[in-house]
Amino acid sequence: MTDRSYHGDKLVIRRQYKATREDVWDAITTPERLVRWFLPISGDLRVGGRYQLEGNAGGEVVRCDPPAEIGLTWEIGEMHTDVLVRLEADGDTTVLTLTHSPMPGEFVPGTGAGWELGLVALEKHLAGDLPEGRALDWIAASAPEDMAAAQALAEQIAAEWVEVLNR
Repeated sequence: MTDRSYHGDKLVIRRQYKATREDVWDAITTPERLVRWFLPISGDLRVGGRYQLEGNAGGEVVRCDPPAEIGLTWEIGEMHTDVLVRLEADGDTTVLTLTHSPMPGEFVPGTGAGWELGLVALEKHLAGDLPEGRALDWIAASAPEDMAAAQALAEQIAAEWVEVLNR
Protein backbone atom coordinates (compact mmCIF):
# COMPACT_ATOMS: atom_id res chain seq x y z
CA MET A 1 0.00 0.00 0.00
CA THR A 2 1.28 3.44 -0.93
CA ASP A 3 -0.69 6.63 -0.32
CA ARG A 4 0.51 9.90 -1.83
CA SER A 5 -0.64 13.41 -1.03
CA TYR A 6 0.44 17.00 -1.38
CA HIS A 7 -0.97 19.56 1.03
CA GLY A 8 0.06 23.15 0.42
CA ASP A 9 3.79 22.63 0.47
CA LYS A 10 3.98 19.16 2.08
CA LEU A 11 4.70 16.01 0.11
CA VAL A 12 3.42 13.02 2.12
CA ILE A 13 3.98 9.32 1.40
CA ARG A 14 2.49 6.51 3.51
CA ARG A 15 3.63 2.96 2.92
CA GLN A 16 2.94 -0.25 4.81
CA TYR A 17 5.64 -2.88 5.42
CA LYS A 18 5.41 -6.51 6.50
CA ALA A 19 7.93 -6.00 9.29
CA THR A 20 8.01 -4.91 12.90
CA ARG A 21 8.43 -1.25 13.72
CA GLU A 22 11.79 -2.06 15.33
CA ASP A 23 13.05 -3.80 12.16
CA VAL A 24 11.95 -0.90 9.93
CA TRP A 25 13.56 1.56 12.36
CA ASP A 26 16.80 -0.40 12.28
CA ALA A 27 16.75 -0.51 8.46
CA ILE A 28 16.30 3.26 8.14
CA THR A 29 18.75 4.33 10.87
CA THR A 30 21.61 1.82 10.88
CA PRO A 31 24.30 2.81 8.35
CA GLU A 32 25.19 -0.83 7.57
CA ARG A 33 21.57 -1.53 6.59
CA LEU A 34 20.82 1.84 4.99
CA VAL A 35 23.62 1.35 2.46
CA ARG A 36 22.05 -1.95 1.32
CA TRP A 37 18.84 -0.33 0.04
CA PHE A 38 19.50 3.44 -0.14
CA LEU A 39 22.78 5.34 0.08
CA PRO A 40 25.97 5.35 2.15
CA ILE A 41 25.71 7.79 5.05
CA SER A 42 28.41 9.46 7.09
CA GLY A 43 28.58 12.02 9.84
CA ASP A 44 27.54 12.50 13.44
CA LEU A 45 24.31 10.50 13.48
CA ARG A 46 22.65 11.86 16.61
CA VAL A 47 20.39 14.80 17.43
CA GLY A 48 22.29 17.97 16.63
CA GLY A 49 24.77 16.09 14.45
CA ARG A 50 25.25 16.55 10.73
CA TYR A 51 24.95 13.76 8.18
CA GLN A 52 25.81 13.37 4.50
CA LEU A 53 24.28 10.89 2.06
CA GLU A 54 26.83 10.00 -0.61
CA GLY A 55 26.10 11.95 -3.79
CA ASN A 56 22.88 13.39 -2.39
CA ALA A 57 21.56 15.48 0.50
CA GLY A 58 23.10 16.30 3.82
CA GLY A 59 21.79 18.12 6.82
CA GLU A 60 21.18 17.95 10.53
CA VAL A 61 19.46 15.35 12.66
CA VAL A 62 16.90 17.48 14.50
CA ARG A 63 14.72 14.85 16.16
CA CYS A 64 15.08 11.19 17.07
CA ASP A 65 12.56 9.17 19.06
CA PRO A 66 13.35 5.46 18.49
CA PRO A 67 11.56 3.52 17.09
CA ALA A 68 8.85 6.03 16.26
CA GLU A 69 10.18 9.17 14.59
CA ILE A 70 13.21 10.82 13.03
CA GLY A 71 13.42 14.38 11.73
CA LEU A 72 16.15 15.78 9.48
CA THR A 73 16.97 18.90 7.58
CA TRP A 74 17.42 18.06 3.90
CA GLU A 75 19.96 20.28 2.21
CA ILE A 76 20.90 20.10 -1.48
CA GLY A 77 22.49 23.17 -3.02
CA GLU A 78 20.33 26.16 -2.19
CA MET A 79 17.30 24.06 -1.23
CA HIS A 80 16.83 23.57 2.51
CA THR A 81 13.79 21.52 3.51
CA ASP A 82 12.71 19.18 6.29
CA VAL A 83 12.04 15.45 6.27
CA LEU A 84 10.07 13.72 9.00
CA VAL A 85 9.67 9.93 9.08
CA ARG A 86 7.15 8.36 11.46
CA LEU A 87 6.67 4.65 12.09
CA GLU A 88 3.44 3.23 13.49
CA ALA A 89 2.90 -0.40 14.40
CA ASP A 90 -0.22 -1.85 12.79
CA GLY A 91 -0.64 -5.45 13.92
CA ASP A 92 2.24 -7.40 12.38
CA THR A 93 3.02 -4.59 9.94
CA THR A 94 4.47 -1.08 10.15
CA VAL A 95 3.17 2.06 8.48
CA LEU A 96 5.90 4.49 7.48
CA THR A 97 4.83 8.10 6.86
CA LEU A 98 7.37 10.38 5.21
CA THR A 99 6.70 14.12 5.07
CA HIS A 100 8.99 16.39 3.05
CA SER A 101 8.40 20.14 3.31
CA PRO A 102 8.37 22.85 2.24
CA MET A 103 8.27 21.30 -1.20
CA PRO A 104 7.53 23.59 -4.16
CA GLY A 105 5.04 21.96 -6.54
CA GLU A 106 7.46 21.88 -9.48
CA PHE A 107 9.74 19.52 -7.52
CA VAL A 108 7.01 17.15 -6.30
CA PRO A 109 6.94 14.63 -9.20
CA GLY A 110 10.69 14.02 -9.20
CA THR A 111 11.10 14.16 -5.44
CA GLY A 112 8.09 11.94 -4.85
CA ALA A 113 9.35 9.39 -7.37
CA GLY A 114 12.82 9.45 -5.82
CA TRP A 115 11.47 8.80 -2.34
CA GLU A 116 9.10 6.08 -3.54
CA LEU A 117 11.82 4.21 -5.43
CA GLY A 118 13.82 4.19 -2.20
CA LEU A 119 10.82 2.99 -0.22
CA VAL A 120 10.25 0.17 -2.74
CA ALA A 121 13.90 -0.83 -2.21
CA LEU A 122 13.32 -0.70 1.57
CA GLU A 123 10.43 -3.15 1.17
CA LYS A 124 12.66 -5.51 -0.83
CA HIS A 125 15.42 -5.17 1.76
CA LEU A 126 13.05 -5.99 4.62
CA ALA A 127 11.85 -9.06 2.70
CA GLY A 128 15.43 -10.22 2.02
CA ASP A 129 14.97 -9.77 -1.74
CA LEU A 130 17.96 -7.53 -2.52
CA PRO A 131 21.43 -8.61 -3.60
CA GLU A 132 24.24 -8.52 -1.05
CA GLY A 133 26.36 -5.41 -0.80
CA ARG A 134 25.80 -1.72 -1.33
CA ALA A 135 22.77 -0.59 -3.33
CA LEU A 136 24.99 1.73 -5.39
CA ASP A 137 27.09 -1.25 -6.47
CA TRP A 138 24.31 -3.68 -7.34
CA ILE A 139 22.38 -0.95 -9.17
CA ALA A 140 25.49 -0.10 -11.22
CA ALA A 141 25.89 -3.78 -12.11
CA SER A 142 22.22 -4.21 -13.10
CA ALA A 143 21.34 -5.58 -16.51
CA PRO A 144 20.06 -3.04 -19.06
CA GLU A 145 16.55 -4.51 -18.95
CA ASP A 146 16.47 -4.07 -15.15
CA MET A 147 17.58 -0.45 -15.51
CA ALA A 148 14.88 0.12 -18.15
CA ALA A 149 12.25 -1.34 -15.82
CA ALA A 150 13.43 0.91 -12.97
CA GLN A 151 13.29 3.94 -15.29
CA ALA A 152 9.77 3.01 -16.39
CA LEU A 153 8.69 2.65 -12.75
CA ALA A 154 10.21 6.07 -11.91
CA GLU A 155 8.34 7.65 -14.83
CA GLN A 156 5.06 5.99 -13.79
CA ILE A 157 5.40 7.18 -10.19
CA ALA A 158 6.31 10.72 -11.32
CA ALA A 159 3.19 10.75 -13.53
CA GLU A 160 1.10 9.65 -10.55
CA TRP A 161 2.55 12.57 -8.54
CA VAL A 162 1.53 14.92 -11.35
CA GLU A 163 -2.02 13.58 -10.93
CA VAL A 164 -1.80 14.26 -7.17
CA LEU A 165 -0.79 17.86 -7.90
CA ASN A 166 -3.71 18.29 -10.31
CA ARG A 167 -6.39 17.18 -7.85
